[in-house]
Order: sequence, then C-alpha cells, then structure tokens
Amino acid sequence: MEISSHGINIEVCPGVYPPAEDTFLVVDHATVGSTLLEIGSGSGFISIYYSKMGRYVTASDINPAAVACTMANADRNNTHINAFVSDLFAGIQGKYDTVIFNPPYLPATDEVEDAIQWNGGRDGFAVVRPFLDSAHRFLNNEGNIFIILSSLTDCQGLISEYSNYSFDLVASESFFFERIQLFSLRSK
Repeated sequence: MEISSHGINIEVCPGVYPPAEDTFLVVDHATVGSTLLEIGSGSGFISIYYSKMGRYVTASDINPAAVACTMANADRNNTHINAFVSDLFAGIQGKYDTVIFNPPYLPATDEVEDAIQWNGGRDGFAVVRPFLDSAHRFLNNEGNIFIILSSLTDCQGLISEYSNYSFDLVASESFFFERIQLFSLRSK
C-alpha cells in the first residue's frame, strides 16, 4: 500500500507505523531548524518531508524494519537521510536544532502484536519519560523539541513533572475519542 501526501509518496511497510493524523499534525505545524533529529522515524514520512525542504536529517528507530523502510522511502523520494537503529538516544551523537518525536503515546497494558508502535504503557508515558530525561542534551542552544501527546493521558501532570522544559501547545486535532496535541518544548 502507498500513501501520497505533501508531495511525498510512501510505501507502507509491514510492522512499521504508517503516516497517520499525528504524522500530518507534525509536518503541518512544526517549524524546524537546519539540523533535525527524528526519534522513532517509522515509515520516514516526517524525516523525508523535512529533508526535501533542505534540512540535514538524522532519523532513528528501535525497529530495524522501520529504519529499512525509512531508507527505502527516502530513496523512493530522491532524498538523503542518515538513518540507523537506536533505542531512543542510545546511538545518537551530536546536537541538533530540532528533535522530533511522535512516540507511542496511548495508555495501554495489553501485549498486542506490533504494539510497540502505539503502546505508551499504563499512563501513556513509558517511552516519553526516558525521552524527556535525555532530549535536552542533544539540542543546540535555542534548539527545540516537537512531541505528540494524547488527551487520553495526564499531559498537565507530565508538564509539571518536567518543569525543566517549557511546553507550548502548537496545534491539536480532535477525534471522537481523543485529541492529539503537538507541543514545542525548550530547555529552561
């Protein structure tokens, strides 16, 4: 299956998170610097979008199939992305103007196949917390982070817990069961 949007043509790969409403919320509203790190690249849509805009993009994902999908889709769209397997920041070096993360953010306790793509643990922040613990170390001065969060989680509690960041709501989209929210974060 293919998805075409924003001038990009993506091949959806088995076992890899495809472009969805949260993906498009990011590309429609995130303003990024010249160097970009995407954590959790999935199919590569976000990284490809910004690479085609002339940004230097590094992409990583914990899933080797996602990294292969990102690279194949970058080739398909005639753009270059430096992509590799990494568990959050484990394999990341350097600092970036912008870090983007569309994490697994849904609160869940089940063990469904491929749940790593969307299962954020009991409170939805099982992957978000370790990301926020380290993200500031990979930002250039005045760098920013874009992250997707869900109204099904305690976003205000997370914002209070991570008071070392300023959280600014950039955009949101509502559905019958939740509202997905794009936040811009900066280190205080």
